[in-house]
Formats: sequence, C-alpha cells, structure tokens
Amino acid sequence: MAGMNIDELSGHAILLFGKSRAFEAAEFEIQLKARNIERLDTFDASVVLILEGRMINPVQQIEFDALYETQAAPIISVDELERALSEQLDEDTLLMSLKLSGDQDRLLGYIQNPYIDNALFLRLIKLYNWQKEGFFENDENRDVTAALIERFYENIERNHNVQYANMGIMHLLNQSNDAELIETIGTLAPIQQALREECDRSTYKILREIAFHEQTPARVQKQFVKYGDNELRAIIALRQDTTAALQEQLLSLDDETISLTLASNANLQDSVAEKMYKTELFRSYLAANKQMDDRWFERFADRLSESLAANDTLSLAMQQQLFEQNSEKVWIALASNVSLLIADELVKKESEAVNKTLALNEATSKQILEALAKTGDVNVELASNTQTPAAILTQLGGSTDIDVLSALAQNSATPVDLLYQFQLDRRLERYVMSNPGFGEHIQTENIGWL
Repeated sequence: MAGMNIDELSGHAILLFGKSRAFEAAEFEIQLKARNIERLDTFDASVVLILEGRMINPVQQIEFDALYETQAAPIISVDELERALSEQLDEDTLLMSLKLSGDQDRLLGYIQNPYIDNALFLRLIKLYNWQKEGFFENDENRDVTAALIERFYENIERNHNVQYANMGIMHLLNQSNDAELIETIGTLAPIQQALREECDRSTYKILREIAFHEQTPARVQKQFVKYGDNELRAIIALRQDTTAALQEQLLSLDDETISLTLASNANLQDSVAEKMYKTELFRSYLAANKQMDDRWFERFADRLSESLAANDTLSLAMQQQLFEQNSEKVWIALASNVSLLIADELVKKESEAVNKTLALNEATSKQILEALAKTGDVNVELASNTQTPAAILTQLGGSTDIDVLSALAQNSATPVDLLYQFQLDRRLERYVMSNPGFGEHIQTENIGWL
C-alpha cells in the first residue's frame, strides 16, 4: 500500500497490534483523530485495516495470527500507514503547533521520524532547544545530531557510529552541496555558541569547514565575520562569493592579516580595492590576485609588473605586454602563472631560471615539456610536475640523481611500476608511502602495503 490515500480511511476503524514505530503512541493518536480514523483494541466488523506494529505481546500475537489466517481485513505493517501519515502532514499547522507549545519531546519525535521529507526535517531541527550545550553533550542533543547525520550522510552503512561524533558532521559538510542543509547547520545553536565562545578542537574544525564551504550563504558568512575569530574571518575574506558589504566590514576590522587575505581575493570588489590601493602594503597583493581589467592592469603594469605577471586572470595581450618588458624576473613570474598563454615565447629566451619554472608549471603544454626534457637541465622540475608525460617520467626513473628520484617518488603521476621499485629503496620509501597516487592505487586494487 505504498502511496496509500489516508482520506480513504476517514470515518473508518483500524486495529493496531503492538505499538507504532515512527510516531510516539500519543502522536499516533493525534494524527489518526485529525483524519477521523478510529483505532480499536479488538477486532469487530467495522475494522477496515489491520496494522502489524512492533512489540506485539503473546496474547495479541494469538489474535493476530488468527486474523491473518482468516484474512478478515487487509493486513499491513504499521510502517506503511506511518509513512503515509508523515508524507501527508499539514506542515505549517504542525510547525505552528510545535512553536506555540514548546513541546520538545513531541518535536524530538518528529525529528527522529524517518518518513518526513528533508525540507520539513530542516525546518523542525531549527526549532530544537539545544539547552546551550554541544551536539553530543546530553542524550537529547545526541539523538538529534544522530538523526541529522543519519538522514543526510551518504553511505552511512559503511561508517558505523559516525553519527555519534563531530567527525560525522565534518564528513557530512564535506559530502554535501545542499545549500539548505549547509545553512541550517551553520545556524544551529551549538555552532553559534562555538562562534562566540571558546570551543574544543573538533568543533572548531566544523566551523572552519562551514567557513570554507562553497554553499555557505551570505547570512552565515556575516555571522562568522561578526562573531568568529580572525582565522575564520580570514577564510571568509578569501571566498569568491563574499559581498561588497561584507568585504567592507572585513576591511574595517583594521587587521593586517585579514586585510592581506582580502587583497588576495580575485573577486575583490572595486570599491574595496580602491580603498586598499591607497596603502602600499596591499598593492602587490592586489596586482597578483585581483581580477584584471585594462584599467587596473595599467595601474600596476609599470611599478608592480613582477607581481602582476603571476596574476592568473591576465589576458593574452596583458601577458605579452609584460613579456616585452624584457625582465627575467617578470618572465619567471609569467612562467609560473597557472593561466600561462605565452610559454612558446618564454622558451625562446633560453633562460635556465625561466625553463625550470616552466618545467614545474602544470599549465605548461606537453609539447613544451617534451622540448624542455631534451635539454637535460630541468630533470628535477619535470620529475615533480604531475603533467609531465608518463614516458618522460619513466625515462627519468633511470636517473642516478637522488633529487630526481625523490621528486618522482613524491609525484602522484609517476607510473606505479616505478613507485613499486622506489618502495624497495630506503631513501625513497617514505615518499612512496605518502604519495597520494600510490595510495589510491593500493585502495583501488584492494591490496596491502609491501
């Protein structure tokens, strides 16, 4: 009877053996009465539906078995009716009733009800009184937090008991891109309290995760700036979606670290950038990081060309203009740019320092890397670059230079066959053990470490 129509039971009687599961007994009665459904304790001719509940006692079991044999009325699990009741709740009426009554036991029952939808769950958990304590500091808080994690955590069956630790909230935040969920967690009382007061290390990690999370809304960001410490404020200052008003607020804190972080934000609003430009300390950060247009480029091009050359928002024309300044320092900065567009021209300068920087840059094309490999002067840099073609990495594996071999052992793109060889070399073993590419291979192949 999945998707059953509750209205069809209105004006009729049902018989429940045992107890309800998703609803507390009193709440189950409230929901039945609201729909004009009568619940009987014994069977008679008016019963149109029999429910098999939990914890049926021996006497009830005898009667239930007899009715099952005769099929006197349809028999379903109480879960099916509770699911239907939960899916057809008058949510606004329920929320108003819970707000006015302040009945936390009733609220807890709904929070633990697995059949209500996620949107209603998030509205309900915002009503819960955390009693000025943390997520796991009393039994009720622990139950609410567990219900939150169990509902939204992906593949929770693989992570036993994760719903009973702050790690569970951390992982949940890391997994989810649900903006409503992130906002709800960010506004819960334990988070707001942790912002204002000293908190334990695991809770602070949750604060950091919220501050970094791409779905954290402006409302929560504003609270973090107002009540958080300077580390959290600096994280907000670097976000690409921070509003101009919030950037102004961060600048007004007059904290050098926060301001330098703000100056490193590519999406710094022009109104804020203009104020920061007046302070010489911030100019090189603005040049290296701010989203560039022609007006800002011309302001930086002469005096701060080296910083400007590292800016990854430069157009091709901008990079060429800087290249033509004939400064090796500027060429090196350009060669390190992750949005490099003029590698061919830089290679022609035949500068060892420029070539080494190009060989390290993951934005350098395969063709350029292959050309650099032929020089033999940039082996360590090529061995470090995850974009170096596998054939070159394999060739470098025959080197006797320990610096080259160490770089290869740490490079996640190094062919696995080479890493297995390096694992047998005591000088390189620790690098291989911490190599993320090798670790992923071990997990994928489901094999242990040698």
